[in-house]
Amino acid sequence: SMGNSDLELLRDIRNQENQALVQKYYDAHSTLPPLLSPGLVASLSAPAEYASPSYSYSAGSGSGSGFGSSTGYVDVAASDDIARHILTFAQNLSKQINSSNRKTTVFSPLSIMSALALLLLGAKGRSYTELIAVFGQSDMVKLHEQFGLMLQDVQQPTRQTTSPQRQLDAWHSNSIRRSLRTYPRNRNAPQEVHVANGLFLQYGYSLNPDYRQAIIQIYKSDLQTLDFQRSPAIAKYNINSWVEQHTKGKIENILTDDLPQDTRIIMANALYFKAMWEIDFIGGATKVEEFYPNGEGTQPVLPVEMMVGAGAFPYYEDPQLNCRIIGLPYHGNLTTMYVIQPMRSSVVELAQLQQRLTADAIEHMIGQMSRRSIIIAFPKLHITESFKLHSLLERMGIGGIFNPVQSDLSLIGTNQPAAAAPAVATDRSHADGLASLRNLVAQRQAAMSVQGPTPPSDLIVSDILHKVDFVV
Repeated sequence: SMGNSDLELLRDIRNQENQALVQKYYDAHSTLPPLLSPGLVASLSAPAEYASPSYSYSAGSGSGSGFGSSTGYVDVAASDDIARHILTFAQNLSKQINSSNRKTTVFSPLSIMSALALLLLGAKGRSYTELIAVFGQSDMVKLHEQFGLMLQDVQQPTRQTTSPQRQLDAWHSNSIRRSLRTYPRNRNAPQEVHVANGLFLQYGYSLNPDYRQAIIQIYKSDLQTLDFQRSPAIAKYNINSWVEQHTKGKIENILTDDLPQDTRIIMANALYFKAMWEIDFIGGATKVEEFYPNGEGTQPVLPVEMMVGAGAFPYYEDPQLNCRIIGLPYHGNLTTMYVIQPMRSSVVELAQLQQRLTADAIEHMIGQMSRRSIIIAFPKLHITESFKLHSLLERMGIGGIFNPVQSDLSLIGTNQPAAAAPAVATDRSHADGLASLRNLVAQRQAAMSVQGPTPPSDLIVSDILHKVDFVV
């Protein structure tokens, strides 16, 4: 089981700490108008009810405008391309994390990318350029629509909602009989997946109506108004409670420090996953065994609780990467945990393998797997991780959102008093969500066509917090 959450703290760029940098910007471009004060927040309503997605298949290109027009259906080529970029992001982030420490690390690339998608939706200028490079697309309407549908799809992991056009990996072809067997009475549904997005706004901060409509309709986001200035303790309690609720108690107190009073928005993403194994580990066979971090027969030797299982598991050995991969399918055979290990595993060998792994290499190995009769020993795991992504993302080329001069998230807020802000649409249909996506694209393009520099937005990302609780 796993629960994880991300929090993005967006602060007012106009606080005293950032004023010197902003003033330098204005001194260089003295014809620019001053930043306007934010207005009152628009009225907020609950997100639309979940609707099961349906599917279509496109044989066209899986990148850029090759995705084609928006249809409201999960597009296999588009979703596969997004999934590859998520896997690539995971590999790149893993390399950055492991370059600074050698300890066990666990994180959720899907959760982090979901949080970045909410920033991308409201970004312009350098912030947009850096974020869009992570997703690798140019058709913003198609990207956000498909990513939103994928997040709905992952929460409905049944064979009835799996696209009939999607090609299963080779080892799945002889697994249908296994997946259709009845579940024991002491088991619940085959697996449970829950993804949630939330925006917590400072009372008095006005969202761009198109941004608001898109995050509700496309990303099914919850919206709450809080008072970070007058009631920071209550605000922190409400956010911690939201995260704890959506991770079913796995993530508690993600916010421990006091929130800065200039906080304007906190964006949150939570992911919860729990499933039973397709092939159970043998009950009563778990015992303490010797574990060798630096390779068998070396020091130190650590006592570790090892589980033992036997059965036909998907398996492959890659001679080029000198590693092996095993799949541990979950009940229902729709989700699998893949474990990749060097042939002569050690901390050093594992770090070197991580540097060579790519999304394409992982996909290739999975495609080559076949079921083999295997006896497996696997350690019991309970790993908790909490870290900040600011410096890691900067090293990956995503630094503009943290810089008070370079940050441009001006499509998120109206940056004008509520009385002057456009009326917020109340119809929460999928079509209106797509219309808002197109409006945001048009607003971004209009800003690019303006001659001369534009003023920075009133928002800067203070940090992105990521917390994970992982149990095997």
